[in-house]
Parts: sequence; structure tokens; C-alpha cells
Amino acid sequence: MFAPREHETNFLFMLRWIARLASVFCLAIIFLFFVGEGFDFSLIGFKEYVGLLFFPLGVFVGLVLAWREEGAGGAIAVGSIFAFYLIYGWLLNGNIRQGWAFLPFLVPGVLFVAYWLLSLPHLSPKPENLEH
Repeated sequence: MFAPREHETNFLFMLRWIARLASVFCLAIIFLFFVGEGFDFSLIGFKEYVGLLFFPLGVFVGLVLAWREEGAGGAIAVGSIFAFYLIYGWLLNGNIRQGWAFLPFLVPGVLFVAYWLLSLPHLSPKPENLEH
């Protein structure tokens, strides 16, 4: 789990672990939202449930999945943030501006997607050129 993967450069190894650490930080913040506020599901309307589907649920699922499947999990996390702004903000509330507070949750998802893209076989360096 902590060792570099086969044909993974030092840069990709560091990128993967930076993304993982950022995801742990974001997941901890999401967890604190629910624990610290004493979340009561009975006080939530339909629009808010749609918003919760994308943030934090979609982001949570994406960041947890990204530890195994970097591309899929990162895409789910990034897509959930965009869906939160577009569907919950724009379509349901008529205002795409939901504030900047949700944008930092894009960082680990973008890093996971970047790792996945850079580790694709046709983009990675030849095995004989890798550092051991």
C-alpha cells in the first residue's frame, strides 16, 4: 500500500500520496460537518436532499473510491462538486453562486484524475527509463 506501484515514477508516487492526504483532510471536514452540527434529517426539504446527494455524499464516495480507482473516484468527486453548483445551485435555486467554500473539495479529486491520466501506459515513460 505504501510502496510505489510497478512502473510508477517518484513524481507519480508523490502525486498519489498528496491526493490521498488531501482526500483524508477533506473527508475529515465532511465528517465534522455532520458530527459538529448535530445533523437532523427531518428538517431537510427536497431541494436540500438533492444538494446533499452531490455534496457531501457524492464527494465522499468519490474520494473513498479514489484510493483504489484514482480515475473513477476522482471523476466522481469532481463531477459531484460541479453537479452541486449546476443542479442544486442553478436549476433548483436559480443561483449558481453557492460560495467558494465548496471549491477546495475539488483539489483531491483533480489530483487523483491527474495521477490517473499521467499513469496511463501511453503517457508514462518507458520502463527502461524509470528510476528504481
